[in-house]
Amino acid sequence: MKVLNRVRLGLVAGLLLGLASLGGMSAPAGAATSTAAFSSPAAVATIARPVLTSSAGQVEEGDRLILTATVKSPKLATFATLQKWEIPPYGTASWQTVKTVKVNGRSKVPFKAVATDENSERYRVSVGYRSATRPVTSGALTITVWRWIPLNEYRPYYEAEPYAAGFGTTTIAGQAYSGWGPFTYSHTGTWESRFTPGRHCKAFKAVLGIADISGDDSSGAITFTADDTQLYASPTLTPGMSVPVVVDLAKPYRFGIQLFDTTPGGTTGHDAVESWPVLGEPAFLCTGV
Repeated sequence: MKVLNRVRLGLVAGLLLGLASLGGMSAPAGAATSTAAFSSPAAVATIARPVLTSSAGQVEEGDRLILTATVKSPKLATFATLQKWEIPPYGTASWQTVKTVKVNGRSKVPFKAVATDENSERYRVSVGYRSATRPVTSGALTITVWRWIPLNEYRPYYEAEPYAAGFGTTTIAGQAYSGWGPFTYSHTGTWESRFTPGRHCKAFKAVLGIADISGDDSSGAITFTADDTQLYASPTLTPGMSVPVVVDLAKPYRFGIQLFDTTPGGTTGHDAVESWPVLGEPAFLCTGV
């Protein structure tokens, strides 16, 4: 019996030794461990997150931009998905897929986009990998969006003469505009209104001129102020002139418009020859409002 037991023990020891030897020869060191780890859900955390950048950090509404995803381990990546943060009028805000493309080994994957949202847009990119159970997602990228807001969306907080000037349709050099200027029943010769952009706007634009109903030999002028400091004065405006302007602003809290009838010999009353200085399509370039 003792001899039989010794034989059995010898066979077991030999078998264990053989298995250990086979285990050591089954694969190069680290290969099996790497594949198994990458296949597990936790393995995605070992891959660096992609980085999303934009061709511009600040854009105007309607501008085209390029969003570029920098992909880590591109040879292992399968697809890249651009997502945008959407806030619906009703419901819950969420990330919505914009476009999915194949990575094809590229470390830089571009996406085209058009700025359409008010004030800002948020994007992120998710990258899928072979054998990974879930994609790796970048941090959110926020882009500031500026948009032109018509002046008629602002109410004046001050008017030199109430109801002497306002919004309506005017014609400058034969072109009809939605604009701001004096009403034809007003003959004061000077008009002023002030508005409050509230430090959200960086530019103002308009087409300047005198309304086509003005006298043939009349003239006028227009000035702008920001926080009570004059920042623009027009040339002398005469019938048939059309002067488009874009004036940079240092984000003023208050903005003023002054109109002048500068017709030679004119008075502040009803004259034979008068001008009505007007602004066509006036608008502020703003964000954050």
